[in-house]
Formats: sequence, structure tokens, C-alpha cells
Amino acid sequence: MPTATTQNLTLIKKHPLWRVLEVVPGALTWTGIFFPIIFSAFFPAVAASFIIVYTITWLFRSIKLSINLYRSFNLVKEALKTDWEKLTILLDHPEKIDYEIKRIQEKNPKKKKATIHFYRDLKAKINLLKQKQQYKKSKDIIHAIIFVTYKESYQIVRESIKSYTLSEYDPSGIIFVFAVEEADKENALAISHKLEKEFGDKFHKFITTIHPKNLPGEIKGKSANATHAAKQLKKHLDEKNIPYENVIISNFDADTVVNPKYFSELTFKYLTTLDRTEMAYQPTHMFHNNIWDVPMMIRMVALSCTFWRMAESMEQDKYKSFSSRALSFKTVVDVDYWDPSVIPEDSRQYWSAYLIYDGRHKLVPIYCPIYMDAVLSETYIKTFKSQYNQLRRWAWGVCDFPFMAINLWKHPRISLYDKIYRIYEFLKNSFFWATGPILITFMGFLPGMVNPSFRDTVLAYNLPKIMSSILTFSSGGIIVCAIISLVLIPENTKRSLFGKISLIIQWLLVPVVSIILSAIPALDAQTRLMFGKYLEYRVTEKARK
Repeated sequence: MPTATTQNLTLIKKHPLWRVLEVVPGALTWTGIFFPIIFSAFFPAVAASFIIVYTITWLFRSIKLSINLYRSFNLVKEALKTDWEKLTILLDHPEKIDYEIKRIQEKNPKKKKATIHFYRDLKAKINLLKQKQQYKKSKDIIHAIIFVTYKESYQIVRESIKSYTLSEYDPSGIIFVFAVEEADKENALAISHKLEKEFGDKFHKFITTIHPKNLPGEIKGKSANATHAAKQLKKHLDEKNIPYENVIISNFDADTVVNPKYFSELTFKYLTTLDRTEMAYQPTHMFHNNIWDVPMMIRMVALSCTFWRMAESMEQDKYKSFSSRALSFKTVVDVDYWDPSVIPEDSRQYWSAYLIYDGRHKLVPIYCPIYMDAVLSETYIKTFKSQYNQLRRWAWGVCDFPFMAINLWKHPRISLYDKIYRIYEFLKNSFFWATGPILITFMGFLPGMVNPSFRDTVLAYNLPKIMSSILTFSSGGIIVCAIISLVLIPENTKRSLFGKISLIIQWLLVPVVSIILSAIPALDAQTRLMFGKYLEYRVTEKARK
């Protein structure tokens, strides 16, 4: 039985420690920023030692990120070459696996050892699923897309929906739910009518839902609309007696374009995952739809986000839900949909599922990518402001800390080790996000600047050199990112040579971008939470030239 229903989890919001815990992440971050300044004045040697240890920690994080990014990049390439439809056929007909292995062994056994091992592993998975009475065939599965939109243009929406119909997976197995807001009713319904006329017969069913405005207990944001749409979908599933565990629901933003292999890989991974309804299925996000249209600094942010998520996918215990993703509809119902009272619906849903499933909830990476828009507005200044607001909204996931900490601590079936580890990881990631670029950039010369008497010591003389050497090693990660970006980003035929050169040059902006469009938005979000200045949801502008 689950630890608690979602109602119980939300009631914990009244806990006396809730407001205190909202202060903790920001307080730790500001302590980390002021610590080297204060100690440089009174205990410069301690401050210098802290700076060195912090920078070495940053170096190891950079090395690990680079290795994980490279591993993930290879998995993306492999996923795009894989025939997922063929694998699904073998999954539906396990008796064909032995024949396939025999055929490979007769043809070229030495070069196909990995493939033979994969097929044998697949056969073992099928046997295990049958033992656990969890084996299903692809004909049992139906996809549903919750497509949340608000004031997006017809062109952007159409391109996204078109990509779903052009998938290798048969779109007649997809229920499409066009989720609009009452505040945009006239515009959205006109778009819905055109879309249904063009694509309606390609889907299993085309449903349009209208989310009423100003409902009690809701804030403006994606989660309220998605929840309303999913509840309307539930009515349809109940009418047709479709089991919730047979429905894979993808929650997409309006700019989400899928790779043709995405639904095929998702279907295969879902069917071969043990306890599949307790998991989430996280695609690889690439902000490539308009990557050549945006300013260089914004392109840097888009690529950095892609690389960060790709690297994280290699560490399952640290991999959290983000933006567009997929789950079993049973999971969605179990966690009571998406919390309409919070902005970070992705991370809040992750923690709700983690608690309800007694810590067993994990993310299964889907390496065939989905493509989204980088931030772009009418002018550079508007684009910059919109990008800052988006990053601050992402960083607002820090507001989950009281929710996860209180509910984790009270959970009777999650181990003490897991409780401490999860709380520690949450605070560590929040701390490094907001402090890393700032401290790395400015604190190397801090002890000598603040305390003149320290300048004549050996440690003061060597500190900048030590910092420089460590950061030089750390720059290897930037080189890895630059090389992968050359391969990963689609070529721009209009500026082929200049485009490739700009992809290399842009990484020189890392120090500036990491402070202005990473650390400061995170620091802003944590400080707002610390003082109870709660964030309001703002829709990120999506445009293409």
C-alpha cells in the first residue's frame, strides 16, 4: 500500500517546519558565498584552503560530467541506429529470438557478439516478465499525448503534431489530447479545428479539452491544464474499459517535436521494464528546433541544458523528471496527476511518485530525442529577459525541498540512508548550481584582496597558480562539449563554415553565461523562496524565423 495518498502529502504543507525548510537552501547558498569573504578578512589561510577544496570538487564534477556526456552521446547515436520496431516484433514473438541468434551466428558471429548478447538478454527479460506476470505485447499498448498549449502559433503547434503522425510508430495507436486554456479559448479552438481536420483521422482519437480559468486551489501554469486534460482522458479510457497500465501518457509542451523513432523506443522500453508502472520514461531533450535563429548566448544555454540532462541520464539515482516526459497512466492516477498548486510540476510529480512507490520510482532514459525550441523573442533584450525568467522558473524547483524533506523523513518504509542521501543530494545540487560559477570566477584572488597581510605568504602567492592549473584541467569538459555540439546540432546550409566556427567560439562565453544565465537565476529563485516572495508562472515565448 502506498506511503500516503496525495491528499496526505499536500496536508503536510501545513507542517510547522515548512516555512523554516524553505529558508534552508538559500541560507546555505548565501553562507557559501559569504564564507570566503568573511574568512578572508580574519582567517585567510582557512579561506584559501576552502577555495582550493571547492575548486578541486568542481574539477571532479567537470570530469564526471564530461565522461557521462560522452557515454550518453554514444547511446543516443546507438538508439538512432536501432530498429525498435523489429525489436518490438521479437518481443511480441519470443520464439523468433532463437532463430535471429542462429541467423547472426551463421552469418558473422565474431562481429555480432554484442547483438547476440542483447538478444539473449531480451529473452531473459521476457522470461522474467512472464514469471512476474507482467508480460505484455505491443498490441496491448496505447499511447496518449497531453499537448498543453497557451497562445502558441498555429505554425509551431502544427510542426509538433505533424512529427507525431510521421513517427515509425503507427499514429493510429495514439490518443491525442489538445489541452487549451479558457483564457485563450477563441484562438485555441480555431487552431484545434484546423488541426483535427488535417490530422484527426491519423490518430486513434483526437480530443480537445478546455481548462476553466480561476479554479480554486490552482495557480496559473502547465500543471493545472495537464491535470484537467488527463481527467478528461480518464473518462474516455473508462468508457472504453482500457486498463490504465496499458496506456503510456506523454506530457508535451507545444513546441515538442519527436524523433521518428521516439514512440517506438518508448514502447519497447516500457514493455521490457520490470514494474513498469512505477517508473517514468525520460526522453533526451534537444533544443534544436530554432537553434540557428537564437543569439549565441541563448544557444549556449540551450546546449548546456541538453548536455547537462544527457550526462545526468548516466546516473539513475540522480536523474529526475524534466519537462516533456512519459509515464504509465496508472502512475499519473496514483500520484493524483500533476499538482496544480505548484510551478515545477515535473519535479513535484517525481517526488510524489518516489514517496507513493516507497522509493522505487526511477527514470528510464529514452535516448531517441525530442526537439524543443530555444528561447527567442522579438528583440535581443526581450529574448534575454525571457531566457532569464525560464531559468529562474527551472531553478524554482528548489521549492520542492520542504515537500520532499518532510515527507521523506516521515516515510515509514524508506531507509534512513536513502532519506539522508536524497536530502543531501538535493541541497548539494542547489548549492553548486547557485554558487559554482560565481565562486570559481571571483574567489581565487579574494584572500589577498581582502587581507593585505596575507599577500606576502607562500599560500597567497601560489593560490592563483593552483586555481589556474585546476581550472585548466576543468576546461577539458568545455572541449568535449564543443566537439559534441559540432556533431549533434543539425548543419545550417546557409552558413555552414561560419556556423561551425561559431559553435566553437561560443564556448569561450562559458564564464559569462554560467554566471548571468545559470548561477544568478538560481540564486534569485533560492533568495525569493528564502524570503517568501513566491514566483508566478510566466509562459516562455516560442518563435522561429
